[in-house]
Amino acid sequence: MKRFLVGVMAGCLGVTANAADPVGTASVNGSGQAPATISAPAPAPTAPAPMITSVTPTAPTASIMSGAPAIPTTQLMGDSSSRGFLESDHAFDNFVGPSSNPVLSKDPRSLTEARILFIDNNIPNSNPLGGGNFQVYAMQIRLALTDRLTLIADKDGIASISAKGAPHETGFLNLAAGLKYTFYRDVENQTLAAAGFMFEPQTGESKVFQGQGDGIFTFFATYGQEFWCKNHIIVNGGYIVPVDSNQNSSLFYTQLHLDRQVNEWLYPLMEVNWYHWLAGGNRGLPPALGEGDGLLNLGTSGVAGNDLVSMALGFKVKISPHAETGVVYEFPLTSRKDLLDSRIQAELILRY
Repeated sequence: MKRFLVGVMAGCLGVTANAADPVGTASVNGSGQAPATISAPAPAPTAPAPMITSVTPTAPTASIMSGAPAIPTTQLMGDSSSRGFLESDHAFDNFVGPSSNPVLSKDPRSLTEARILFIDNNIPNSNPLGGGNFQVYAMQIRLALTDRLTLIADKDGIASISAKGAPHETGFLNLAAGLKYTFYRDVENQTLAAAGFMFEPQTGESKVFQGQGDGIFTFFATYGQEFWCKNHIIVNGGYIVPVDSNQNSSLFYTQLHLDRQVNEWLYPLMEVNWYHWLAGGNRGLPPALGEGDGLLNLGTSGVAGNDLVSMALGFKVKISPHAETGVVYEFPLTSRKDLLDSRIQAELILRY
């Protein structure tokens, strides 16, 4: 009787009693018929465990424990294999080069570019030339033969001198060319250093204080580094020695360049230049005339031991990845001025 009542209730509720029911093991439907036995689904077959093979890691291989970011080897080395013929080294594109002392100060990067220069220099009234000014129009050419070796042609152009104590003259400057080699190049830390030389044959015109002597050698070194994210320092130093010491002066020079990348295109900058003359020429020019820092080598007598320190303030603007312009204003910090009372320099760089 109990089994019958349970079957009726189960049929009304649509529930089937099974072997787990404490009442009984027979399942009954609403019609009182015994349904077909429903078997529990067979367990799914167990998938075989995958075979684990040894895997050799590939680059990048930066240490996880050190927390250093993984940097591909091609980035560390600058990926020279993808560099085009004579293409600039673009692994240091956040840098800008030095501005003032344009003939002697060097950018440590290997670049292919044309740098168009305009210089307006005011001569001190106390100078034997009686004051006045001179202008220089020039174009420097650099060719990146590799990502380390650069052919440089850093002096050429025309000078126009308008001194109060001398007639107005216009003529060609000497030519100067040489090689620069970037011997240290650390892309990851944005640090590089270069060294090289220039030779300046006396190809210019004497009416603009050029063309005397048998040539001038310049030996130089330059170092650049990015620090505190978007700040840059470039240090230059060099030695100028003439072939004929009677016709040209010898000197040591150095420059400190600092800039800050404010945004993608603007770089305020400051530079300090120091010139120390080791020996003067013997051309009979009065010592009061002074010397011509990095632009002109007059061979003035009696300048050994003289020092000239100047500061340049200005900015550079990156118009595009291949064009850059800038302006600086330069003035002496020492009481000695020589030919430099003040100077404005503007430049336009077209870079490959």
